[in-house]
Amino acid sequence: MAKMVVLLVLFTLFLSFSTNEVGCKRIYREDHMGLKRQLKLSNKLAKKTIRTKYGDTYDCINLYEQHFFNYRSLKNHTYDFPVRSTSNPKGIRDQKSSPLFNPSNFWLNGKGCPDGMVPIKRNTEDDLKRAKLATDIHNSKYKPLTIDRPGTHYAIVRTKNTNIVYHGGSTIISIYNPKVEGTQYSSARIKVLNGPDSIEVGWTTSNSSCFNTLCNSIIPTSTDIPLGIPIVPISTPEQQFDMKFMLFWDSANGNWFLKFGQNETDIGFWPKNVFTALGDGANYVEWGGEVFSPPGVPSPPMGSAYSARLQEDTKYDAYCRQIKTINETDYVVDAVDTEEFSDIVQYQVHDEGLTGAADFQHLVLFGGLGGYTGNEDF
Repeated sequence: MAKMVVLLVLFTLFLSFSTNEVGCKRIYREDHMGLKRQLKLSNKLAKKTIRTKYGDTYDCINLYEQHFFNYRSLKNHTYDFPVRSTSNPKGIRDQKSSPLFNPSNFWLNGKGCPDGMVPIKRNTEDDLKRAKLATDIHNSKYKPLTIDRPGTHYAIVRTKNTNIVYHGGSTIISIYNPKVEGTQYSSARIKVLNGPDSIEVGWTTSNSSCFNTLCNSIIPTSTDIPLGIPIVPISTPEQQFDMKFMLFWDSANGNWFLKFGQNETDIGFWPKNVFTALGDGANYVEWGGEVFSPPGVPSPPMGSAYSARLQEDTKYDAYCRQIKTINETDYVVDAVDTEEFSDIVQYQVHDEGLTGAADFQHLVLFGGLGGYTGNEDF
């Protein structure tokens, strides 16, 4: 039987902005009393409280009363953002993933929030403090994909031509629950980037993180699919489970939409005016794994952590299958002109390319046991 993942497997939502107003950094310059004010505001805005079958509490908040709209750049906005993408990616594609999420299996009430409201996880002051710690760690190291920033490691496949404008990308990612401790995290995700701006979505195992709505960077729009949901069950050699993630830039308004699951459901978006470059599309897409561990602490496992070397088999290796980009005419196409990148030998990645198998198409395998402390030779 597949092991159940509760509260550890989350959506990963990173934003690396050059501005100080939006993203994880702004919130956590607040002092102790500022954190308390934020928590009180959350409780005040809640119109209804609902609980999950895993014991988590969510507040149902009106869509346009979310914390995000307290930012100076949005306070005087008319709030005419489309809560669904006005256009949709085109093309025939077969990207069915495991039907893992069903609101009736997640919410005690079987349905989530009422229409016009979104579920926001209730956080404590300790949650915000832990998020600040992870934010400081993340912002201090999250720069180019090199070994010059100790503690963060990658095993990814990425696009090479930065002169192309991408309207997004998608993939189906296998679900695992690698063991982490302290401030470590281990992720599997898709990323889009342009200049100083980047968005990553996928799953993460982490004990402390500035992900999801703690970053106040994405506007959730779904009444029943919250950010940070547990994704269950996880894969085993006997049976694999995976989930589809898509990032789509709507050229009609410049907003980035997160689409989730085999039905490509819109569950949130980033408005164009929070970006310095991504508001005009992306010029880079990548797929694969990322881990972090503090200096001197052995790095955590990545992916399935089945063995020290990839087995070249989707039964044992973590994967991103059907990796796609979205071109300038909004067509979803197979990713081409890609390259592999891993910064240390403890993590591997293999670009299988177009496999000829309808279920896998362009396939990427990645993972490793970790254990790197920064003292080994590269």
